[in-house]
Amino acid sequence: MLGVAFAIGQHDLKRLLAYHSVENIGIILMGVGLALIGRSVGRDDWVLLGLAGGLLHVWNHGLFKSLLFLSAGSVIHAVHTREIDHLGGLAKSMPWTALCFAVGAVAICGLPPLNGFVSELLIYIGLFRTLGLGEGASWFGAAFAAPALALIGALALACFVKAYGAVFLGTARSEPARHAHESGPSMIGPMGVLVACCVFIGVAPGLVAPVLEHAVFAWAPDLTADQPRLASFVPLGWISVMGLGLVGTLVLGAGFLRWRIRSRVVASVGTWDCGYAAPSPTMQYTSSSFAEMLVKLFAWVLRPKVHARQDRSLFVHEGEFHSHVPDTVLDGGLRPSFRAVARVFSWFRFLQQGSIQAYLLYIFLMLIALLFWNGLL
Repeated sequence: MLGVAFAIGQHDLKRLLAYHSVENIGIILMGVGLALIGRSVGRDDWVLLGLAGGLLHVWNHGLFKSLLFLSAGSVIHAVHTREIDHLGGLAKSMPWTALCFAVGAVAICGLPPLNGFVSELLIYIGLFRTLGLGEGASWFGAAFAAPALALIGALALACFVKAYGAVFLGTARSEPARHAHESGPSMIGPMGVLVACCVFIGVAPGLVAPVLEHAVFAWAPDLTADQPRLASFVPLGWISVMGLGLVGTLVLGAGFLRWRIRSRVVASVGTWDCGYAAPSPTMQYTSSSFAEMLVKLFAWVLRPKVHARQDRSLFVHEGEFHSHVPDTVLDGGLRPSFRAVARVFSWFRFLQQGSIQAYLLYIFLMLIALLFWNGLL
């Protein structure tokens, strides 16, 4: 939950994606933890669903996170910045990159018909099967993981709505974004392969189920006596039907919309602009304004920093606003620790004089100290 919360507050596109790795590793560990609890209390269904879901999510995370990072790389290649608030409107000039990023965003949010939905569904069903059926107190903690997983999905969806809207929709917020161009086939091709993998697992989970079952049986050989199958607990066939139906509906809808646009005369008219005669990109939602409410909700751990200069005179003049969410571990722990260590070791700088005689003296004194330490003198 904190991984996705930190992702929501980021303005750097690649840092945003990196924090989602923390979130997805947490989802993987939910599945593995459920399997371990099931192993301890003798629940084969928990073991199968938890471990299969965790292993599949490892696989899925490697696919859709690679797709998102490659899409982000395509954007950075075109505009030479990772700052989300300097982008915007790239879907017009980079349609294939925008499509690939959208597929990765849907997959990482655990939405059908893509692969992230399948692995999270396995973990969901395993967690729901702990309700009122466990022995002792172990199932009680597992049951609380289900609403936590739902909250993670909702926050991830909000985060990628922010990221996709600020990067690809609206109008360009800078000159590099205004003159961006689509990447070449050597960059779009690998992203297309990953898109196909995400769709394949999402619409045909029954084809990967035997591989997952084999891995689970290798880890828990005592399950092979009963031979539980994923199809006994998860409607894999209906997932395929639903996934194919959604893919077909999206393709037909996109084709119909394209045909309607091409078959009718399109006129360019002004829109209702709330009294602004010349709306500018600065009137759009930014990364910080969209996520402000959620960042405030988690302010107790995110500790956002806001720098603003407001002009309260009669006539409005130029103002400034900047906000960022510092990295708690990096900025609050590692960097201060390294600075403190550097200060301590700077006190010994006088020993480094560049004199060979002094270094030989240090070695001689150390040898004398070692001899005394071993009681030889």
